[in-house]
Amino acid sequence: MSYQVLARKWRPKKFQDVIGQSHVTRSLQNAITKNKVGHAYMLVGTRGVGKTSVARIFAKAIRCENITADINSCGECRACLDFDTETSMNVIEIDGASNNSVDNIRELISNVHYLPTSGRFKVYIIDEVHMLSTNAFNALLKTLEEPPAHVVFIFATTEVQKLLGTVLSRCQRFDFRNVPVETLVNHVKEIAKVESIKFEQEELIHQLAVLGRGSVRDTLSLLDQVLTFSDDNYVKEETLTTSLGVAGPKSISGIISAIYEGDTEGVSKIYSKLLFENVPAKNIASSLLDELFNNLKKQSSLSEAELIWIYETIARETTWIFSSIVPEKAFEVLMYKVTLRRSFFTQKIVGNAPAASMTTSASVLAVSVAPVVEVKKEEAPAELSVAEKLSSMMSELANEKSGIVFPAAETVKVEAPVVTTKPVSKKDLTWEGFLNDLGSKAPVSASNLEQGNTIVPLRLENGHLNIELGFGYSGQVFMDYLNELENFNKLVNNLSEYFEVDKKNIKLELVSVAATEDFVSQSEIREQAAKVTMNDRVEEFKNNPLLREAEKIFNSKVDKVILDQKK
Repeated sequence: MSYQVLARKWRPKKFQDVIGQSHVTRSLQNAITKNKVGHAYMLVGTRGVGKTSVARIFAKAIRCENITADINSCGECRACLDFDTETSMNVIEIDGASNNSVDNIRELISNVHYLPTSGRFKVYIIDEVHMLSTNAFNALLKTLEEPPAHVVFIFATTEVQKLLGTVLSRCQRFDFRNVPVETLVNHVKEIAKVESIKFEQEELIHQLAVLGRGSVRDTLSLLDQVLTFSDDNYVKEETLTTSLGVAGPKSISGIISAIYEGDTEGVSKIYSKLLFENVPAKNIASSLLDELFNNLKKQSSLSEAELIWIYETIARETTWIFSSIVPEKAFEVLMYKVTLRRSFFTQKIVGNAPAASMTTSASVLAVSVAPVVEVKKEEAPAELSVAEKLSSMMSELANEKSGIVFPAAETVKVEAPVVTTKPVSKKDLTWEGFLNDLGSKAPVSASNLEQGNTIVPLRLENGHLNIELGFGYSGQVFMDYLNELENFNKLVNNLSEYFEVDKKNIKLELVSVAATEDFVSQSEIREQAAKVTMNDRVEEFKNNPLLREAEKIFNSKVDKVILDQKK
């Protein structure tokens, strides 16, 4: 006998064999016991969740002459034996994709009036029914609404939105759910026990179930693929990685641990090994996001806010990474970014201004200060050719580092726009001063506080400190985090140390202002200031005399300016 794939070998034969769809099987069994079998059923769901299997089990059961106590076909009567022949004229199963013409449906309708040769019903199962043409549906409508008493239609579809409302209104609809991961894990374990399949670790079964994406058939097909690569039905992590092109649980856990610990070398080592094993970077990203999502629901050494930032950053930036020229390298850089996340919170001002630390949220880059530059004027040189003018201009634009340099003569001092932050000082007894000081010591804590803002200026009088800190709609998760007893007490300790106030004299309130439209958080204020500065730099560049001259030469206009935000 030829080999039979697991998805076919383990196809359900009874209602009780169907996994994850008890809401459907129970309703159909009740219809049988109460003798309330309808004339048309619509089974809706994604691929591999049991639609066709349930249709066959139900068709066999309603035709059975000796239904069992557990509401299944007996498998021994004439009707059951007729069904098992697979050439039955009483159960007609057709594929809507290949029999979708109006002629196919007319031929089907012409035979519905013939009584079944055995059993009570003649059953028509149409799979992928959404593939029928509009004319075919129209030909079917009248028969579908008032079929002969001995006819039952069972339709299955993965794209119910493509069906006409006139068809759906004539059917009892049952929506199949994606099978939960844990249910798939238990199903694979049961099969492994019978089929003598061994797994190196239970996490491999879980990963198979996750890759199945809620589909029983897809999960078993993946298992078949792994078994063809393994020796003696023994599945190791290397087997799974190589045969399916996915990252194993150990590798993903290793990358996540390295990210949490800020270990770029560890991230690079594991990632390079996976690429060497021909695991696509896209598959690594998918597995990484799945595990990071699971970690949000577990105890972790990181705060919930930090976990959310890591997940959101990877999920957002992978949308463009995998359409870039070098996605493997771009994704590695992205992992470096989240690994080095804490170093983004403290930057130094560079230039002729005094060095001072500044805190910022991870999404706002530090703006460096340009030094005072020398701008000189002189008489225009002898007439040059267009090519010579352009060469000279491009050379000057390319070589300028901190300002705009013109040919020598009269010297004029022009100061570039300067963005500075207030120096951290214990004398700056304001909320902003506290945030700057905290940012130099605990940037993540400062970033959490920056998602809110003081509703009224803080009051420091006679050794008592009153602070009312509000959080908008997007900052609710940070407020919840800060309201946790341990985090709240830590914040009070920081306030006591900075303002030199006894902890018992500190009144701190965290308030939700989600319904307040004009509320602006500290992080939004910083981000807006950075945008204004960028706009000023863009306008300054557009007004560059050299650029204006180049526009005249080419009779064109600059329509877009992209600035290096690191400068």
